[in-house]
Amino acid sequence: MTTPMRTKETRSPSLTVYSHLEEARAAWDALFDASPVSPYQNYDYVRLWFDAFGQELDVEPRVLVASDGEGLPLALLPLAIRRSFGLRLAEFACGRESNFNLALVRPGAALDFRALLLDAARASPGFDLYFLRNQPHRFGGRDNPLLFGDACLSPSAAHGGALLAAIGRPHSARAAKRASYRRRRLESLGSLAFEHAARGARRKEIVARLCAQKAERLSHLGRANPYSIEAMKRFLDSLAERELLEAHAMTVDGRIVATYVGLASRGRFSVLANSFDAHSAVARFTPGEMLLNALLENLFRRGFADFDLGIGESQYKEAVCDEAIELYDTLLAVSLAGALAAPILRASLACKRSVKQTPWLLRWLERLRRGRPLQAATV
Repeated sequence: MTTPMRTKETRSPSLTVYSHLEEARAAWDALFDASPVSPYQNYDYVRLWFDAFGQELDVEPRVLVASDGEGLPLALLPLAIRRSFGLRLAEFACGRESNFNLALVRPGAALDFRALLLDAARASPGFDLYFLRNQPHRFGGRDNPLLFGDACLSPSAAHGGALLAAIGRPHSARAAKRASYRRRRLESLGSLAFEHAARGARRKEIVARLCAQKAERLSHLGRANPYSIEAMKRFLDSLAERELLEAHAMTVDGRIVATYVGLASRGRFSVLANSFDAHSAVARFTPGEMLLNALLENLFRRGFADFDLGIGESQYKEAVCDEAIELYDTLLAVSLAGALAAPILRASLACKRSVKQTPWLLRWLERLRRGRPLQAATV
C-alpha cells in the first residue's frame, strides 16, 4: 500500500509498506549499495534470519520504503513485528543477531523520519509501539536519522575500533609474560594451529562446534537459551552456504577448542558469535583470547581497517578495543496501549543499564543465575 508522507522538503515522497521482503528487494539492493550501513542490513542476511527464526520467535516482516516522485528509493527500514507482554512491537529485523541497527538512507535524502514512522503505522496498522534498539549515533561517517531527541541509551555498548590501533596497542611486560606462558602450556597439550576464513565443509564444522560449545557454556552459566540452538545453527549454516559468513578456529591436535564467526563488509569485520571449549584442559589458558589476537592480526594482514566485537561488557573486549560504541533506543508509541507502555519500557531500560554498568551488582546476578551463594560485594 502507498500513502503520502510529509518531509522536510516541499515535494512529498511516497511511502510504501511491504509485508514480504522480496517485494522490497530492488529498492533494498539499491539503497544498500548507496548507504553507510552495516552487514546486518544486507538483504540476504535479513532474509536468512527470518527463515531461521521467524516461526520460532513468531515474528513477521514489515519493510518501509520511501521514494521520490520518480520512484527512486530514498530510505528503507527493515522491521519485524512481534508480540510481547500483550503488546505488538515493531522492532529492527534480526533481533540479537544484529549488533548495529540502522535504516538504509540514500545520501542527501532529507526525510522527516518521525513522520515516516507515524504515517507507516497509519498505513499498515496492527502494532502499538516502535521499539528500535541498539542504534549507533553515527555509522560510516554519517549521523543516524532515527535518533530523535527523546532517544535513550541502550543498556550496553558495542566494542570495536581500528585494527591498526588494536594490533599496535602496547601490552605490559606482565601481560606479555602471561600470554607467553599460556601459549606454552597450550602447546604442551598438543599441536596448536589457527584456521582463518575456512571454506566449504570445514566452515560448517566450525559452525557446528561453535553451537555445541555455546550450548555447553550457557548450561554451565545456568542460563536458558534465548532460542533453540537448532535455529541458530540453521541460520549460521545458511550464511556459510551463501559465503556471507567467515569462520575462524583454533585447534589443539586437530580438535576445535575456540571459534569466531563474523561478517566481512567494506573493510570492516563484525564478530557475530564466538565460543571456546569450557570443559577441557585448555579452557584455563584462555584459548578464545588467543584466537582473537590471531584473528585481528589476520584481518590486518588482509587489509581490513576496522572491527567490532558486538554488544556487551567483557574484559577481553576492553583489552583489544579502543572504542566503546554507545548505542541508543528509540521508542515511539502509535496506540494508546503503546503510549502507556513506553514509560515503563524506558524505566526498564534505564534499570537494566544501571545494573550492567555496576560491576558488583552484575556479579551478584551472575551468581544468582548459577545458583551459587552470594558473597559480600566490594563496591
